[in-house]
Amino acid sequence: MPPEPPESGAVRAHVAIVGGGVAGLVVARDLARAGLRVTLREAAARLGGRVRATEIAGVRVEIGAEAFATRGGAVAELITELGLADRVIAPAPLGSWLVAGVDGSAVPLPPAGAMGIPAAPLGRAARRALGVSGAIRAAVEPLLPRRIGSGSETLADLVRARMGARVLDRLVRPVTLGVAATEPERMPLANLTELAAARARTGSLTGAARRLRDSAAAAGGAVLGLRGGMSALVDALAAACRELGVAIELEAPVTGVTPRPTGGLALHGGASELHADAVVLALPEGPIRQLLTADTPEAAVSTPVEVLALVLDAGHAALAPLAHAPRGTGALVSGPAAGSAAGSAAASAAVPPIAAKALTHVSRKWPGAVPPGREVIRLSYGRAGAPPVTAALDDAAALALALQDAARILGTPVPADAVRGFGRQAWDMPLRGTRLPPEFPSGVHLLGDWRTGAGFAALVPAARQLARSVALSLPTPPTTHPLTEQA
Repeated sequence: MPPEPPESGAVRAHVAIVGGGVAGLVVARDLARAGLRVTLREAAARLGGRVRATEIAGVRVEIGAEAFATRGGAVAELITELGLADRVIAPAPLGSWLVAGVDGSAVPLPPAGAMGIPAAPLGRAARRALGVSGAIRAAVEPLLPRRIGSGSETLADLVRARMGARVLDRLVRPVTLGVAATEPERMPLANLTELAAARARTGSLTGAARRLRDSAAAAGGAVLGLRGGMSALVDALAAACRELGVAIELEAPVTGVTPRPTGGLALHGGASELHADAVVLALPEGPIRQLLTADTPEAAVSTPVEVLALVLDAGHAALAPLAHAPRGTGALVSGPAAGSAAGSAAASAAVPPIAAKALTHVSRKWPGAVPPGREVIRLSYGRAGAPPVTAALDDAAALALALQDAARILGTPVPADAVRGFGRQAWDMPLRGTRLPPEFPSGVHLLGDWRTGAGFAALVPAARQLARSVALSLPTPPTTHPLTEQA
């Protein structure tokens, strides 16, 4: 039900949003639609958080999130509300590949339902990735007693126990590192509720993968994008917020949130102290903990990654093979488990392992998104627990490494004289865990992918549900846009 309108003449309650990423903008828009007065403060000079586009050699390139998962339907619903439905585009149906970081060998990535777990272990793609023995080991998983793996605490423990080390290291590890920047050993099963529920229903990981693959709620399932990039979503949300009267303040850091003696909350920092009846902190975990406790978190709560984007001259003779998408829409790079014998051997090999963890062939993945005569590729660096190797490199060295890695991942030369532009962007990605949230005053609400899981499909419905909860807890005037229950 929508919020109950207050008595005639009631003063509108005021909600402050701290953080101008997609989650903060969604909450701000929904609360303004419910009739509340809303102020959004963002410490940076721009909105969007980890959604960002930049121009490289005259080409608009997304150097943050580039797509949204279709599961649940909440993102598509929001996009339709914002009038962007006609801009939704699907990636080319080329599939992606798996490249071994040590020797560069490559195979198509098998169909999977969740976190790289194969839905068809004996399928041709799975056999190529796992080898015959690894595929057979995985295929017998449904025959194992349910108690096998029942004591597992992490995704790595469960996959190793039920499907074997090859599935863990050759499929699950590169997927979790490429998608979530997290080793499977650092992914508590307690946070993987969809996978746990599907396994409980089917009795096996293979069955869970199949169920999730065929489900609208499938994590890691189908994705879509927007013509113009996902930054178009940020622009539309910001425009809608401003039309609804949301006060958006950029370069306005908040340094503290404290209860006021007379009621409500005070936000400190920025040009002036801001008073609000409720506060939503739509921020990463580290900044939230520092804001509420004034202390640096003892445990790591994020991992640094870096995206390198290259705009190439498609007319260069050496790049002719790229027109045929030799590795589909891109590739994930697998590496040996940390501390393994293979890892030690790779470190001392004459040819160093591929440093990138993933590559997206943007111009082939999103037809029409790149002007004719150009090829665009993006490489991601950084694995959980260590800064990306690119962090210590200047632009020239980082570009040289990206070209070397791209050539090995794509299986075709990518020469330096084909480069027409280069860009880089560092990000901090959340590390999921079982950490308790920090203590916070009454009236403060926490939101972020460190709580919901990464991705628009997790953040958007969580943001809309939080907006509804906050709106229902505060007096609101009559509105023509009542908040309704989100799917």
